[in-house]
Amino acid sequence: MESQGSIIPKFCTDGYLSEGLYLASEAKIMFRFGSLSRRRRRLTLRLRRWIELSRLVGGLRLLIDGSFVTAKLEPDDIDAVILLPPDFQHQIEQGIEAALELEEMILTRRPEEIFAAEDETDWNEWIEFFSRTREADGRRKGLVEVKL
Repeated sequence: MESQGSIIPKFCTDGYLSEGLYLASEAKIMFRFGSLSRRRRRLTLRLRRWIELSRLVGGLRLLIDGSFVTAKLEPDDIDAVILLPPDFQHQIEQGIEAALELEEMILTRRPEEIFAAEDETDWNEWIEFFSRTREADGRRKGLVEVKL
C-alpha cells in the first residue's frame, strides 16, 4: 500500500479512516489526533518519543495505528511500526543510546504497541495486518504514516 499524500480524510461513519495509507507531518498528526482528550495527549507523548527515536536511528518509515487513529475520544492505545535502517544492528553494537532504547522497547514489548519491520517485506506484512479492523467482518481501514 503506497502513501496517499498528506491529507488525512475525515472519519467514516464507523469511526475509522477510509482505506489507505496517509502520509502526514508530525505536527499534522498531533493536531488531528493528539489533543481532544487527556488520554490522547498522554498517548501523544509516547508517539513523540517514538518519532524522536526513529529519527535518531535513521528509521526509514513509521506507521501509526490503533484506536489513536480512530474517532474514539478515549483511545485504548497507539500502535506503531518502525521500518528499521539497515545498520540498526550495527548501531546497537556501537552502543548508540537511541538504538539501545528502541531495541529494549521492541524486545521487551514495553510499551507493547511498538513493533519493528526489518525490511520492506516485513513492512508490507505489518501494513496488511493493521489495515484490517478487529470487527467480525475484518473490513479494511486507513492507516497513518509519519513523515520522518
